[in-house]
Amino acid sequence: MTQKQINESRSSIPAMYGEHDKQILSRLQLFRNVDLDDPSFDALLSKCSYRELEDGNSLLSIEKENHHLYIVIRGRCAVQLGHYDDMPLATVEPGECVGEMSIIDSRVPSASVVASGSTLVLEIEQEVLWRMVSISHEVARNLLYIMSERVRYSNLVIADSLEQQRKYQHHATIDALTGLHNRGWMNDVFAREIKRAEREDLPLCLMMLDVDNFKRYNDEYGHLAGDRVLIAVGESVGAPLRTNDMFARYGGEEFSVLLPETKMEQAVIVAERLRQRIANTDPGILDGVQLPKVTASIGLAEFKPGYSLDGLVAAADVALYQAKNSGRNCVKVATDA
Repeated sequence: MTQKQINESRSSIPAMYGEHDKQILSRLQLFRNVDLDDPSFDALLSKCSYRELEDGNSLLSIEKENHHLYIVIRGRCAVQLGHYDDMPLATVEPGECVGEMSIIDSRVPSASVVASGSTLVLEIEQEVLWRMVSISHEVARNLLYIMSERVRYSNLVIADSLEQQRKYQHHATIDALTGLHNRGWMNDVFAREIKRAEREDLPLCLMMLDVDNFKRYNDEYGHLAGDRVLIAVGESVGAPLRTNDMFARYGGEEFSVLLPETKMEQAVIVAERLRQRIANTDPGILDGVQLPKVTASIGLAEFKPGYSLDGLVAAADVALYQAKNSGRNCVKVATDA
């Protein structure tokens, strides 16, 4: 809408305040319990104007300073954080106002406000608003209430957003099948623990664990049985680990265990214990059939200065392949560790 159209739209609505108009105004948030018949206040009302908006017309923009408070008289407006076709963050209903926050902090609005259908608003210039506040304690109190509700709502939106972020983060770092941390989580957390080990000169070992003959197991007993095995192995491996040990599903039938502040001699003992636990783990019954137990091969690598996570994984993988080639169901240590 051009400035000429805006002016024409304003002039098409009588700027008169009859008894009926004041009854409507008295029900607005800003003018609740305000003496609208007071001559001083009536003079200020005469300086306010009406503005007719069509669907999609912009009232506030994140790209333009605002110097007015707007009260919706008829229709409604949508509050949007970005472009005008974004999902509305909230709606402004009749009796409610917008624009007060950008007037208070003298910044561009933090959100865009556009008309949702034909909408009529009362436009109050910021200097007129401050004069209303100065001559009426009720206006000041109402404005404070409006701002407090706006802050309260913003806090609720922020809290909801943080909760959603926590949920997204959870789904992004947790393996859906086993409930263990996934490789994305491992790449971040393991890498930070490796940097700590190098910075503080601490021992650290990485274990790569692979379920033996898993493809054949899947082919013979089905993918549901394979899923049961992966879940059972994950529970079996995770149970005896220390609270500072880190465990993740690397991918497929492969798992990774990081053992902070652990030397290779200790890591071998842990790996052997886990290998035996897996061999003794009962996968359970599926469709009335007892699923057979599985074994796992394990490769170990010890951290050396200059190792990255990729380098440590590669070293442990070499040891894992050695365990596979040695008949499976055994633990091997990387020869270059």
